[in-house]
Amino acid sequence: MLLLALVIVAWLAKSALTSYGLVGKSPAPDPNAATPGATPADPRERARAVEQTVIEQARETARRIEDAEKGQ
Repeated sequence: MLLLALVIVAWLAKSALTSYGLVGKSPAPDPNAATPGATPADPRERARAVEQTVIEQARETARRIEDAEKGQ
């Protein structure tokens, strides 16, 4: 019974890692993607793009807070 549970967990882990593009072949391209090349295929590049987006949003939020404080 334990062996069956381990096989199921391994299969689910492999499926999840493959869908995230971390193991094996890449998942099929999304036909609903906005523009080709908009999101990098490499997971590390996607992570860097997300990081840059978060940094830009944090800067924008900080600027808005500073502007609001100046207006008071």
